[in-house]
Amino acid sequence: LSLAWTALEPARTMQSILLIDRAANWDEFREALRYWDAPSQNFVYADVDGNIGYQAPGQIPIRAAGDGTMPVPGWSGAYEWTGMIPFDALPSAFNPDKGYISTANNAVVGSDYPYLLTKDWDPGYRAIRIDEVLSEDSSVTRDEIQLLQGDSLSTWSRQVLPYVLALNPEDPTLFQAIGLLRSWDGRATRDSAGAALFESFRLHLAERVFKDEMGDKLFEKAIGQSLVGLLPLLEQPEAPWFDDRLTPDVEVRDDILLLALGDALEELSDTLGADMNRWRWGDLHRATFENQSLGQSGIAPIEAIFNRGPVEVDGTMSTVNNTGYDPAEPYDESKVPSYRQIIDLSDFSRSVSVHTTGQSGHPFNRHYDDMIDLWRNIQTHPMLWTRAEVEASAADHLTLMP
Repeated sequence: LSLAWTALEPARTMQSILLIDRAANWDEFREALRYWDAPSQNFVYADVDGNIGYQAPGQIPIRAAGDGTMPVPGWSGAYEWTGMIPFDALPSAFNPDKGYISTANNAVVGSDYPYLLTKDWDPGYRAIRIDEVLSEDSSVTRDEIQLLQGDSLSTWSRQVLPYVLALNPEDPTLFQAIGLLRSWDGRATRDSAGAALFESFRLHLAERVFKDEMGDKLFEKAIGQSLVGLLPLLEQPEAPWFDDRLTPDVEVRDDILLLALGDALEELSDTLGADMNRWRWGDLHRATFENQSLGQSGIAPIEAIFNRGPVEVDGTMSTVNNTGYDPAEPYDESKVPSYRQIIDLSDFSRSVSVHTTGQSGHPFNRHYDDMIDLWRNIQTHPMLWTRAEVEASAADHLTLMP
């Protein structure tokens, strides 16, 4: 086996970074990205004159055949790289008519794009919600952007719920559960009973639809991707995937929806109690910040010193506040938006940011974990841009003597 990867080739990325640091306008910024070889990224641009831009850079191969997603015969030459996508053909935008630029790892090109960038795009639920908010009014304020960064409305749930709300089960508990989902506002906030029920339901729905065909091991590895595959199937009430091959009956979509909802009710009754109105998403969905060395030592007293949490958090894997979890091991958070930043180009001193834990690496220092609540509550701290601001906020001075 052999592997070809652009990141293993001689790269000019450091040169690109230095040129980005010196760029004074869009043309210079974009020219700097010609030297950004790997890894490919989403670059967004803004300046004090009100211009905005987007550029996807990187050395991205053009293949004689295949798309790079599967192993291919290397000895025939039939799948060799024939070149790289020209920089000027890579996705780019400058001052688009809609008045804003957004990106959330979603596809930035359509099916008519002449080159293959990747097949590994984010499904786009976060991007849908961002566009939904910004398309209403792109002249948002700093505080409105801060609210958007913490937005926990699930666009995925809005696409699935109509099929569930159309059901009319005879079982009173299922009927009550559908009523709970009907009254849910679609936001995965930590106090929400509807969010807890829906997140459990969607995992059980994926299991009910796909596990009998895929088997335990393959389903466990593919459960995250299988959630995306549910949406087109729901449009087909009698799609073969809905039939449980392990039963003598032939199940259809509505049968499986009710079974999955029953599975969720059973799970949450066991873990959160019988009263579904008292269920809380935050009781399931929590973040733990583990120190990557001693915090994973397996020695409980040591881990207690270096780790923080668990703390309740809002959001899911399909919300702008992207607090995803591993569907194979729900529901504790496995990935987070570790850094949030808002830059005000009209007044840099109004810029704010926050990251997940704190500025100190010493566990007994008060700054080791004093940003956790700021972060999870979508709050920020001011960024200090001038010498006067830094000196006024200084807590200590460190003098280095030769």
